[in-house]
Amino acid sequence: VGGRSGAAPGPGPSADSRVPPAGKAQQGLQERYRLGSLLGSGGFGSIFAATRLSDGAPVAIKRVPRNSVRHWGELPDGTSAPLEIVLLDKVSTGFPGVVQLLEWLELPKYILMVLERPKRSQDLHHFIRARGFLSEEVARDLFRQVLEAVQHCTSCGVLHRDIKPQNILVDLACCVFF
Repeated sequence: VGGRSGAAPGPGPSADSRVPPAGKAQQGLQERYRLGSLLGSGGFGSIFAATRLSDGAPVAIKRVPRNSVRHWGELPDGTSAPLEIVLLDKVSTGFPGVVQLLEWLELPKYILMVLERPKRSQDLHHFIRARGFLSEEVARDLFRQVLEAVQHCTSCGVLHRDIKPQNILVDLACCVFF
């Protein structure tokens, strides 16, 4: 049984189009990332904090059960991928308000997505709860950034459809992601 991997933006499987065995794909992931704590879970799967070993950059690894992926699409290079990956590929153009898909892997039981993760971040739900309320200035700035991200996604042909505080990531150093 094979595993496919890919990165976005860019090609899905390796350029030589050979599909590595799932064990080797997972082993390669373990050689590139150190898995950390669980950040969240739900009907979509689970998201873990991780660190990219090559440069110490924080990332998030989203693990989705393969049998829960209902919709598939096609990446620009013709690779079949879960629709979430296809849509992330469309909006991962370096826009600062959208979390970038760095890499993805298809294993026999799971789809894994490696996503950028700001070093100091918090979802908007917890951000607001921790402060009790937001000043008008902070609320206005956050709302502007969310609208800019929505406008970017829409201009890329993607309608988000699940905008809520739990899906908006506040980079405590500078800006908002979702």
